[in-house]
Amino acid sequence: MPRLELPELVRGARQSGPLAVRCAGRLMSLVTDEPQRLAELLAMCREWPQPRLVLGLTGSPGSGKSTLTDRLVLEYRTRFPADKIGVIAVDPSSPFTGGALLGDRVRMMQHATDPQVFIRSLASRGRLGGLALGVKGVVRVMGLVGCRVVLIETVGVGQSEVEIAQHADLTAVVLAPGQGDGIQLLKAGLLEVGDLFVINKADRDGAAALQAQLLAMLQRVDLVRHDRSANGVTTQVCHDVTTGPESDPSHARLFLTSAREHLGIAELVDALEARTEVAQERWRTEREEQIEAELQSAVLAEIERRAICTLRTNAAVVERFDRLLGGAEPLAAVVDEVLRRTIGDATSSTK
Repeated sequence: MPRLELPELVRGARQSGPLAVRCAGRLMSLVTDEPQRLAELLAMCREWPQPRLVLGLTGSPGSGKSTLTDRLVLEYRTRFPADKIGVIAVDPSSPFTGGALLGDRVRMMQHATDPQVFIRSLASRGRLGGLALGVKGVVRVMGLVGCRVVLIETVGVGQSEVEIAQHADLTAVVLAPGQGDGIQLLKAGLLEVGDLFVINKADRDGAAALQAQLLAMLQRVDLVRHDRSANGVTTQVCHDVTTGPESDPSHARLFLTSAREHLGIAELVDALEARTEVAQERWRTEREEQIEAELQSAVLAEIERRAICTLRTNAAVVERFDRLLGGAEPLAAVVDEVLRRTIGDATSSTK
């Protein structure tokens, strides 16, 4: 496939057939390998179609996120055979080689030949938060090609994975019995970011105990949020507070599944569809409002890339940095020099 400019790739991705798949793949590669191009993509995407639901799946390693994602795709394809489903699976990068074993794609091989399923594996490339840099752009492209639902599976590194809440309409925290999750819950990072909680591998011993512990902690978090709201304190709350028919709000956010045995998956999708029916227009509006913030992030990412290049390659800056290491140069002076040289290099390159 010849090299195409971004507008041509967008036009190709909006078509159908193999060309659309190739153009969409090229667009996804562009926003992950060249994040400085993300701003161009976002400037074009206001009129693009969007997914009805972007669901983030996060949680500790070994909780079965990949298998659960695979079963969710199967359930959605069974219910809505004409609809496209997108999957973004983020795998950790090696701190030594920078490579990544894209194992999530291996677990979803049954969908590899399904033309209605778009699976994109991304390497985290050392980013904290459990996500790769180009995830937002990839979500936009999956909307462009007509994906009804997009599932984002994070790396699985623990409670630092709160970044997913900025990318997804709903965030599902996946837990499993027998992995010390009770201790992790006490740290509250994942507890507060979750809209839904899934106890996977619920056919194992300890699932009932984990369920009781999680219910108690969710009730406690709900009380804290209620108290803060009553006192006029602004807090970061869940995207969606639909309570369902249960009298206890925490029950509506907690599900027991066994992805391996395909148990509880239908009930989980029922809940996701119910929330989507109610909130999809609000989510669409929120995504449109996020474009400005995403463009700001793209600008800052490009500034960081250029500054790092200057810091590593400009002889004058390298010399001043060495003096900083020796205590002979103040940090502010080095920062000013990096910025000045970076701006100077950009100005000279445009002449």
